[in-house]
Amino acid sequence: MPRTKQTLLLLLVAALAAGPALAAEEAHRLVVPLSNTSKPADLDVGLVLGSIRVAAGSAGEVVIEAQRDDDDDDDDGPVSGKAKDKSDKEGKTLDGGLRRISTGSALDISAEEENNKVTVRTNGIPRQLVLRLLVPPGSSLRLSTVSGGAIDVNGISGELELHNTNGPIRARGVSGPVTANTVNGDVEVVFAPGAVIGGPMAFSTLNGDVDLTLPTKIDVNLRLRTEQGDIYSDFDVDLTTEPARVEREGSQNKYRITIAKELVGRIGAGGPELFLKSFNGDIVLRQTGGS
Repeated sequence: MPRTKQTLLLLLVAALAAGPALAAEEAHRLVVPLSNTSKPADLDVGLVLGSIRVAAGSAGEVVIEAQRDDDDDDDDGPVSGKAKDKSDKEGKTLDGGLRRISTGSALDISAEEENNKVTVRTNGIPRQLVLRLLVPPGSSLRLSTVSGGAIDVNGISGELELHNTNGPIRARGVSGPVTANTVNGDVEVVFAPGAVIGGPMAFSTLNGDVDLTLPTKIDVNLRLRTEQGDIYSDFDVDLTTEPARVEREGSQNKYRITIAKELVGRIGAGGPELFLKSFNGDIVLRQTGGS
């Protein structure tokens, strides 16, 4: 089968200006054709630093735009102080009238396609990036970033696996199935009005809210857990606490009683299980078009 490997070498060289500010860096674009233009893509993107934004595009191709962005306005990740550091360094004048000149940096991003599977990776020293991708609407996505950025998905109907560490996850107009987890940040997922929940899904964060919007007519089972937060719902949900578990310890007549902190229940007639979990945050269930 045909195999295509394309490498996008981004040479983002800062322009020397009379003032302290640097010229804005332009986005660099790469189009990756798919082996089978009649089928969607299977996209796998992994970043260390930065944001990943995926939206519905045209059939038969994956479009990648990459841009350096050390101070992304839409980034909810822990990047406080970066703008200040940058402004302090740029234009610094030393004794004798010497001015600091930024050397810029090169970004090496590779995109490899094989049988409609497109793998995008960064090479070399990690740099703060914004990756914007357009894919066929029915594509499946595996997206991950570690720090300093968000994951945003819009209008994709395929399977989603979304992983962040220090930043939020936002998915809108999706159909699932969806797995979304982060450590520090909110998880917000909005399903398309006509979406059919056909399998189990999980949404979790350690520090942040889990906000899930589901179609009004839906039949699912629920498992909800928050240690330091509240649970809100637009739906009429019959919730119950799981019974305590009694376990025997060792050879002695000692028993441990574990009281579950999870709430279980169902919407409608019940169906695939949705697991929503936050340690320090609220859990919110909304209906499409609800408040």
